Amino acid sequence: MLGTQKVDVINRGLFLLKVVLLGLSLALLLPLGEGQNLVSLPLQEGLLIAAIPAMFTSFGFHGSIPSVVAYTGLNIHVLRKVMLMGSALPLVIYVLWQAASFGVLGASTLAENTNLGMFIQSISVAVDSARIANAISLFADLALATSFLGVSLGLFDFIADMLKRQASVKGRFQTGLVTFLPPMLVALFYPQGFITALGFASIALVILAVVLPVLMAQKVRRLGLNRDQYQVFGGKVTLYVAMISGLSVVASQLGHGIVH
Repeated sequence: MLGTQKVDVINRGLFLLKVVLLGLSLALLLPLGEGQNLVSLPLQEGLLIAAIPAMFTSFGFHGSIPSVVAYTGLNIHVLRKVMLMGSALPLVIYVLWQAASFGVLGASTLAENTNLGMFIQSISVAVDSARIANAISLFADLALATSFLGVSLGLFDFIADMLKRQASVKGRFQTGLVTFLPPMLVALFYPQGFITALGFASIALVILAVVLPVLMAQKVRRLGLNRDQYQVFGGKVTLYVAMISGLSVVASQLGHGIVH
Protein backbone atom coordinates (compact mmCIF):
# COMPACT_ATOMS: atom_id res chain seq x y z
CA MET A 1 0.00 0.00 0.00
CA LEU A 2 2.37 2.64 -1.31
CA GLY A 3 1.61 6.34 -1.30
CA THR A 4 0.61 8.31 -4.39
CA GLN A 5 4.10 9.72 -4.91
CA LYS A 6 5.83 6.32 -4.74
CA VAL A 7 3.28 4.77 -7.07
CA ASP A 8 3.81 7.66 -9.49
CA VAL A 9 7.59 7.13 -9.52
CA ILE A 10 7.23 3.37 -10.09
CA ASN A 11 4.59 3.91 -12.75
CA ARG A 12 6.75 6.44 -14.59
CA GLY A 13 9.67 4.02 -14.70
CA LEU A 14 7.51 1.18 -15.99
CA PHE A 15 5.81 3.52 -18.44
CA LEU A 16 9.11 4.70 -19.93
CA LEU A 17 10.21 1.10 -20.43
CA LYS A 18 6.82 0.33 -21.94
CA VAL A 19 7.15 3.23 -24.39
CA VAL A 20 10.55 1.93 -25.53
CA LEU A 21 9.15 -1.56 -26.12
CA LEU A 22 6.07 -0.14 -27.82
CA GLY A 23 8.20 1.93 -30.17
CA LEU A 24 10.31 -1.12 -30.98
CA SER A 25 7.26 -3.30 -31.57
CA LEU A 26 5.57 -0.70 -33.79
CA ALA A 27 8.76 -0.12 -35.78
CA LEU A 28 8.97 -3.85 -36.48
CA LEU A 29 5.27 -4.55 -37.07
CA LEU A 30 3.98 -1.53 -39.05
CA PRO A 31 6.16 -2.17 -42.14
CA LEU A 32 4.83 -5.75 -42.25
CA GLY A 33 1.16 -4.74 -42.19
CA GLU A 34 -1.18 -5.06 -45.16
CA GLY A 35 -3.50 -2.20 -46.05
CA GLN A 36 -6.42 -4.45 -46.94
CA ASN A 37 -6.53 -5.76 -43.37
CA LEU A 38 -7.14 -2.24 -42.05
CA VAL A 39 -10.32 -1.67 -44.08
CA SER A 40 -11.98 -4.91 -43.00
CA LEU A 41 -14.31 -4.03 -40.12
CA PRO A 42 -16.07 -6.57 -37.84
CA LEU A 43 -19.59 -5.35 -38.55
CA GLN A 44 -21.30 -8.71 -38.22
CA GLU A 45 -23.40 -9.51 -35.14
CA GLY A 46 -23.14 -5.94 -33.91
CA LEU A 47 -19.56 -6.42 -32.71
CA LEU A 48 -18.71 -2.77 -33.31
CA ILE A 49 -21.54 -1.60 -31.04
CA ALA A 50 -20.78 -4.31 -28.49
CA ALA A 51 -17.21 -3.04 -28.21
CA ILE A 52 -18.26 0.50 -27.24
CA PRO A 53 -18.85 -0.18 -23.48
CA ALA A 54 -15.54 -2.02 -23.08
CA MET A 55 -13.74 0.77 -24.95
CA PHE A 56 -15.37 3.40 -22.74
CA THR A 57 -14.28 1.60 -19.59
CA SER A 58 -10.77 1.03 -20.92
CA PHE A 59 -10.29 4.76 -21.47
CA GLY A 60 -12.07 5.73 -18.26
CA PHE A 61 -9.51 7.37 -15.97
CA HIS A 62 -12.12 9.28 -13.96
CA GLY A 63 -11.75 7.11 -10.88
CA SER A 64 -8.18 8.36 -10.54
CA ILE A 65 -9.12 12.06 -10.57
CA PRO A 66 -9.28 12.39 -6.73
CA SER A 67 -5.75 10.96 -6.49
CA VAL A 68 -4.54 13.29 -9.26
CA VAL A 69 -6.07 16.32 -7.53
CA ALA A 70 -4.52 15.32 -4.21
CA TYR A 71 -1.13 14.94 -5.93
CA THR A 72 -1.07 18.04 -8.17
CA GLY A 73 -3.22 20.38 -6.09
CA LEU A 74 -6.38 22.20 -7.15
CA ASN A 75 -4.80 24.03 -10.09
CA ILE A 76 -7.38 24.08 -12.88
CA HIS A 77 -4.89 24.78 -15.68
CA VAL A 78 -2.55 21.99 -14.56
CA LEU A 79 -5.45 19.56 -14.14
CA ARG A 80 -6.83 20.48 -17.57
CA LYS A 81 -3.45 19.77 -19.15
CA VAL A 82 -3.17 16.47 -17.27
CA MET A 83 -6.64 15.37 -18.41
CA LEU A 84 -6.04 16.31 -22.06
CA MET A 85 -2.60 14.70 -22.25
CA GLY A 86 -3.76 11.70 -20.25
CA SER A 87 -6.60 11.15 -22.73
CA ALA A 88 -4.78 11.95 -25.98
CA LEU A 89 -1.63 9.90 -25.40
CA PRO A 90 -3.40 6.55 -24.80
CA LEU A 91 -5.63 7.25 -27.82
CA VAL A 92 -2.65 7.81 -30.13
CA ILE A 93 -0.93 4.70 -28.80
CA TYR A 94 -4.13 2.69 -29.18
CA VAL A 95 -4.61 3.75 -32.82
CA LEU A 96 -1.01 2.89 -33.71
CA TRP A 97 -1.25 -0.46 -31.93
CA GLN A 98 -4.50 -1.31 -33.71
CA ALA A 99 -2.93 -0.41 -37.05
CA ALA A 100 0.03 -2.67 -36.32
CA SER A 101 -1.90 -5.68 -34.99
CA PHE A 102 -4.75 -5.50 -37.52
CA GLY A 103 -2.32 -4.85 -40.35
CA VAL A 104 -0.29 -7.96 -39.59
CA LEU A 105 -3.02 -10.41 -38.55
CA GLY A 106 -6.32 -9.10 -39.88
CA ALA A 107 -9.72 -8.98 -38.17
CA SER A 108 -10.59 -12.65 -38.70
CA THR A 109 -7.35 -13.92 -37.18
CA LEU A 110 -7.63 -11.55 -34.23
CA ALA A 111 -11.19 -12.76 -33.59
CA GLU A 112 -9.89 -16.31 -33.27
CA ASN A 113 -7.26 -15.29 -30.69
CA THR A 114 -9.31 -14.89 -27.54
CA ASN A 115 -6.42 -14.37 -25.13
CA LEU A 116 -3.04 -12.68 -24.99
CA GLY A 117 -1.03 -15.88 -25.31
CA MET A 118 -2.76 -16.87 -28.55
CA PHE A 119 -2.32 -13.35 -29.91
CA ILE A 120 1.43 -13.32 -29.25
CA GLN A 121 1.78 -16.79 -30.76
CA SER A 122 -0.05 -15.67 -33.92
CA ILE A 123 2.15 -12.58 -34.18
CA SER A 124 5.24 -14.74 -33.80
CA VAL A 125 4.08 -17.05 -36.60
CA ALA A 126 3.03 -14.18 -38.88
CA VAL A 127 6.31 -12.27 -38.65
CA ASP A 128 8.48 -15.37 -38.10
CA SER A 129 10.43 -13.68 -35.31
CA ALA A 130 10.75 -14.79 -31.70
CA ARG A 131 12.35 -11.45 -30.78
CA ILE A 132 9.28 -9.49 -31.84
CA ALA A 133 7.05 -11.90 -29.92
CA ASN A 134 9.20 -11.51 -26.79
CA ALA A 135 9.13 -7.71 -27.08
CA ILE A 136 5.34 -7.71 -27.46
CA SER A 137 4.95 -10.12 -24.53
CA LEU A 138 7.02 -7.89 -22.25
CA PHE A 139 5.18 -4.80 -23.50
CA ALA A 140 1.84 -6.45 -22.71
CA ASP A 141 3.01 -7.31 -19.19
CA LEU A 142 4.13 -3.72 -18.60
CA ALA A 143 0.86 -2.39 -20.02
CA LEU A 144 -1.09 -4.49 -17.54
CA ALA A 145 1.20 -3.43 -14.68
CA THR A 146 0.91 0.32 -15.39
CA SER A 147 -2.84 0.04 -15.88
CA PHE A 148 -3.14 -1.90 -12.63
CA LEU A 149 -1.16 0.71 -10.69
CA GLY A 150 -3.13 3.63 -12.11
CA VAL A 151 -6.58 2.14 -11.63
CA SER A 152 -5.86 0.58 -8.25
CA LEU A 153 -4.48 3.88 -6.94
CA GLY A 154 -7.74 5.69 -7.66
CA LEU A 155 -9.81 2.80 -6.32
CA PHE A 156 -7.66 2.55 -3.19
CA ASP A 157 -8.14 6.23 -2.34
CA PHE A 158 -11.86 6.05 -3.12
CA ILE A 159 -12.40 3.03 -0.86
CA ALA A 160 -10.29 4.54 1.91
CA ASP A 161 -12.44 7.68 1.81
CA MET A 162 -15.71 5.73 1.58
CA LEU A 163 -14.84 3.42 4.49
CA LYS A 164 -13.27 6.24 6.53
CA ARG A 165 -9.98 4.35 6.86
CA GLN A 166 -7.05 6.29 8.28
CA ALA A 167 -3.65 6.56 6.56
CA SER A 168 -2.06 4.36 9.24
CA VAL A 169 -0.45 1.00 8.52
CA LYS A 170 -3.52 -0.81 9.83
CA GLY A 171 -5.94 1.41 7.92
CA ARG A 172 -4.05 1.09 4.62
CA PHE A 173 -3.79 -2.68 5.07
CA GLN A 174 -7.56 -2.93 5.56
CA THR A 175 -8.17 -0.75 2.51
CA GLY A 176 -5.72 -2.86 0.52
CA LEU A 177 -7.61 -6.05 1.32
CA VAL A 178 -10.91 -4.57 0.16
CA THR A 179 -9.27 -3.11 -2.97
CA PHE A 180 -7.20 -6.04 -4.20
CA LEU A 181 -8.64 -9.27 -2.77
CA PRO A 182 -11.99 -9.40 -4.67
CA PRO A 183 -10.51 -8.74 -8.15
CA MET A 184 -7.67 -11.17 -7.45
CA LEU A 185 -10.14 -13.94 -6.61
CA VAL A 186 -12.15 -13.20 -9.75
CA ALA A 187 -8.98 -13.24 -11.87
CA LEU A 188 -7.93 -16.58 -10.41
CA PHE A 189 -11.24 -18.41 -10.64
CA TYR A 190 -12.98 -16.67 -13.58
CA PRO A 191 -10.29 -15.15 -15.84
CA GLN A 192 -12.52 -15.18 -18.92
CA GLY A 193 -14.86 -12.70 -17.24
CA PHE A 194 -12.53 -9.74 -17.76
CA ILE A 195 -14.12 -8.41 -20.97
CA THR A 196 -17.62 -9.03 -19.62
CA ALA A 197 -16.73 -7.10 -16.47
CA LEU A 198 -15.40 -4.22 -18.57
CA GLY A 199 -18.72 -4.00 -20.37
CA PHE A 200 -20.88 -3.94 -17.25
CA ALA A 201 -18.44 -1.62 -15.48
CA SER A 202 -19.21 0.91 -18.20
CA ILE A 203 -22.69 1.42 -16.74
CA ALA A 204 -21.28 2.42 -13.36
CA LEU A 205 -18.59 4.52 -15.05
CA VAL A 206 -21.19 6.39 -17.11
CA ILE A 207 -22.99 7.33 -13.89
CA LEU A 208 -19.74 8.36 -12.19
CA ALA A 209 -18.02 10.09 -15.11
CA VAL A 210 -20.90 11.45 -17.19
CA VAL A 211 -24.31 11.57 -15.52
CA LEU A 212 -23.27 12.93 -12.12
CA PRO A 213 -20.81 15.55 -13.48
CA VAL A 214 -23.39 16.80 -16.00
CA LEU A 215 -26.10 17.08 -13.34
CA MET A 216 -23.71 18.81 -10.93
CA ALA A 217 -22.55 21.24 -13.62
CA GLN A 218 -26.15 22.08 -14.49
CA LYS A 219 -27.04 22.79 -10.88
CA VAL A 220 -23.92 24.87 -10.21
CA ARG A 221 -24.56 26.96 -13.33
CA ARG A 222 -28.24 27.35 -12.53
CA LEU A 223 -27.41 28.63 -9.05
CA GLY A 224 -24.73 30.93 -10.44
CA LEU A 225 -22.02 29.54 -8.18
CA ASN A 226 -19.32 29.30 -10.85
CA ARG A 227 -19.28 32.79 -12.33
CA ASP A 228 -15.69 33.47 -11.27
CA GLN A 229 -14.44 29.92 -11.79
CA TYR A 230 -13.25 27.81 -14.72
CA GLN A 231 -16.03 26.58 -16.98
CA VAL A 232 -15.82 24.23 -19.95
CA PHE A 233 -16.93 25.84 -23.23
CA GLY A 234 -20.10 24.81 -25.04
CA GLY A 235 -22.77 25.68 -22.52
CA LYS A 236 -25.85 23.49 -22.29
CA VAL A 237 -25.24 21.91 -25.71
CA THR A 238 -22.00 20.32 -24.51
CA LEU A 239 -23.74 18.98 -21.42
CA TYR A 240 -26.57 17.49 -23.48
CA VAL A 241 -24.12 15.88 -25.92
CA ALA A 242 -22.16 14.40 -23.01
CA MET A 243 -25.33 13.02 -21.41
CA ILE A 244 -26.61 11.50 -24.66
CA SER A 245 -23.20 9.96 -25.36
CA GLY A 246 -23.07 8.41 -21.90
CA LEU A 247 -26.58 6.99 -22.13
CA SER A 248 -25.71 5.58 -25.56
CA VAL A 249 -22.91 3.58 -23.95
CA VAL A 250 -25.36 2.16 -21.41
CA ALA A 251 -27.84 1.33 -24.18
CA SER A 252 -25.10 -0.47 -26.14
CA GLN A 253 -24.22 -2.64 -23.15
CA LEU A 254 -27.81 -3.44 -22.22
CA GLY A 255 -28.74 -4.12 -25.84
CA HIS A 256 -25.80 -6.47 -26.32
CA GLY A 257 -26.65 -8.25 -23.07
CA ILE A 258 -30.27 -8.78 -24.13
CA VAL A 259 -29.36 -10.06 -27.60
CA HIS A 260 -26.73 -12.46 -26.25
